[in-house]
Amino acid sequence: MSGNHKHRPNLTDIEIAKILTLDHTGSSQRDIAGDVHRSKSAVQHALSEYDYDTFTGHNPRPKRARKTTKREDRYLIRAAKQFDEVPLRDITNIVGIPVSQSTLSRRLHEEGLGRYVARRKPGLRPENVEERLNWAIAHKDWTIEDWKRVIWSDETIIVVGHNSHQQWVTRPKGEALNPKYVKPTYKGERVTLMVWACFCGDRLGPLIVCDEGGVGGDEYMDILYDGLFSLIDDLVESPEQSETIRVCDENPFIFMQDNATCHKATEVLELLKEHEIPVMRWPAQSPDLNPIENLWIDFKDRFHKRYLEIYTQLSKSMDAKYRYSELLKEVWREQGLELVNKLIESMPKRCQLVIEAKGLWTKY
Repeated sequence: MSGNHKHRPNLTDIEIAKILTLDHTGSSQRDIAGDVHRSKSAVQHALSEYDYDTFTGHNPRPKRARKTTKREDRYLIRAAKQFDEVPLRDITNIVGIPVSQSTLSRRLHEEGLGRYVARRKPGLRPENVEERLNWAIAHKDWTIEDWKRVIWSDETIIVVGHNSHQQWVTRPKGEALNPKYVKPTYKGERVTLMVWACFCGDRLGPLIVCDEGGVGGDEYMDILYDGLFSLIDDLVESPEQSETIRVCDENPFIFMQDNATCHKATEVLELLKEHEIPVMRWPAQSPDLNPIENLWIDFKDRFHKRYLEIYTQLSKSMDAKYRYSELLKEVWREQGLELVNKLIESMPKRCQLVIEAKGLWTKY
């Protein structure tokens, strides 16, 4: 290989390698020039300067002098781990080593580390971990058909007019506070509605908008009558001349509810027992095992988009809350079953992930 590259065309290593390969396979210089979109003279120059068998790249990038010693690297990494809540740019001030934030980032990267937003998950006591693991083991061999017989239920809070996701904006540097790029919030302008819903197999139950003031045992019993029993009526026929809602022996269903206080009220459990509706034993602190939690994310996104299409200003009036409630029910009825089916089909994997995590959190 010639050492004089002063007048060579500005070819990249990839282009040179391609030229050498095409020449080695018998392509003409004219064809090679067309393939790499370079002039024929550039191809000729590359072939005269480089050899197919010995080419390893040219003009290697000079290595930067390392700004920290190995001892300082260990000190920086230890400090970054210790002061998790401190921005990286402040770590160097704490340890007193005069390096930039980018240098510290590189040192972390070399150790396979990085700074990320911490995931928020429910706190797990040892007994919670054990319950989750036992539940997953008990259900690991359930088939999709088994999971389709579970009636999944949950409540959630809807903040009207609020986008639950982070909002991004494309703006020039230094323009963070330009009104064009700010998403304003107003104190006191907050309308929240609690909703309850359930689904089973390939069917959605109704969405119930709860009364203001929270849900107690009595309110939850009304929700079960209007929501759960309504869905069961659709799924199976009630015995003739009987006010009791029964689940058919050939096609049993099991009701899933979490461990909220109102769900465990004596009168609620007696109501479910009276109507012969079996209740799944549910491990505490386990929203990642309930697929309806994931359905809420999609539902809130779709509701927020519809809200923005219809309303330009938030109102706290009773009439406005009624309209918001009706819109929530409409958006719920429009929920497709494709996502519902995917969530149910994810249950075997959720169980397996809990087992692999030995009862700790999963990605769901």
